[in-house]
Amino acid sequence: MCGTSGALVSHETVQYLRSEPYKEDLRLELFSLCMHPDCEMAYYSADYGYLTLQRELMTPIDFKTDASEKYACYCNKITIDDIRHAVLKEHASQIKDIFRFRGPIIVEKCKLNSPFGCSCIADINKMIEEIKQGKSGEL
Repeated sequence: MCGTSGALVSHETVQYLRSEPYKEDLRLELFSLCMHPDCEMAYYSADYGYLTLQRELMTPIDFKTDASEKYACYCNKITIDDIRHAVLKEHASQIKDIFRFRGPIIVEKCKLNSPFGCSCIADINKMIEEIKQGKSGEL
């Protein structure tokens, strides 16, 4: 749609994230997550022509410009601002420090909850380091 390359995601992730009026059984195939921040497309599949727009999802895609929430961790609803606050105000230096502030942690459903279809732990660790180095904005 926008000409940007996508990141491969399983049909299970797309199926799970689609909101109720858009739920349908999707064929067993790989989808691509549109990586352009300004494109309204969320997922697409060249094989069967499936297109899923952001407004058809239950959860906003954090890097999209118009996302209502910017989640760093979808399973635990931890926002990017929560990470910044934990590092800059609470002096968190590792991911376990951030999770400690949040109570019980859910990690077994990353394939379904994350628009990327995978765990966010590596991204959160990278984000923590960038904030500590002053590369990721102030609160």
